[in-house]
Amino acid sequence: MQLTKKASYGLIAAFELARSSDSAPLSASSIADRYALPAPFVEKILHRLKQSGLVVSQQGRGGGYALAETPKKISVRRVLEALDESLDLVGCLGSGGRCELTEFCPTKTAWGTINRRFHALLESMSLDDLRDTDRVDSGDEVRPPDSR
Repeated sequence: MQLTKKASYGLIAAFELARSSDSAPLSASSIADRYALPAPFVEKILHRLKQSGLVVSQQGRGGGYALAETPKKISVRRVLEALDESLDLVGCLGSGGRCELTEFCPTKTAWGTINRRFHALLESMSLDDLRDTDRVDSGDEVRPPDSR
């Protein structure tokens, strides 16, 4: 599985909304500008997240987008699914996925187990978890790349 740009940008947008959840709504252009992303694409993504109920919008001066729930209640899985991303690691596990080896594949059960655990991991990770960029799951410090 490789995330699409839509999924990657969608997680960035959701992360930014989580970071600013205690302040004013953010515009799509402010998120796009911060990461040099195409503003119309970020706008479409935020609109899709709004349609799914994860995001609310406010019109007018000081308007923009905000999370509909606290960052702790929104899982990474919900964000990706709202963007219609396939979360299946191999095609034969997805809906309608076909493979000529399906009937006798020696790894299908293993992939099924890995896939279920992957889904559970994405469900267990909230946007609140992602806000803490000073550490990763292992407890190791995250350091920015050398900016030379």
